Amino acid sequence: MKKFTYLLCIVLAVAGLVSCQSKTQKLIVKKWDCVQVENLAPADLHYASKEDSTNATKLDAALKALSWTFNSNGSYNCSTINGMITVQGTYEISGDEKTLTCTSSTGNNINKYTITSIEEFGMILTSTGTNVPLVMHFSPH
Repeated sequence: MKKFTYLLCIVLAVAGLVSCQSKTQKLIVKKWDCVQVENLAPADLHYASKEDSTNATKLDAALKALSWTFNSNGSYNCSTINGMITVQGTYEISGDEKTLTCTSSTGNNINKYTITSIEEFGMILTSTGTNVPLVMHFSPH
């Protein structure tokens, strides 16, 4: 009987921890593919050179080639289409579930994003701290 009581306590404790996760935390835990990027250059800005236009096109393609994986233990990684991990670290979701903070494992890079939208089949993140925020659209992998 003691073993059963002990096992029941463990099961209830684990269930309690899982249920404490926020809705956003539950939804974000998966692999996401970047499918669209907005605001690489302001709409009214004319490229100074053909090279600037080419660089923006390359950056757009590079961002769309990334997949972000958020794990339930608070770790994340970004990888390319071929699976090469480019960045890894930890992430936190603010108490109001509106801000995602990603800290690289080296600690040299901390990025904050506004969680514009998150649902089971899509997520939109908007970068913060820049004059022209990037808006990134993701779909589950």
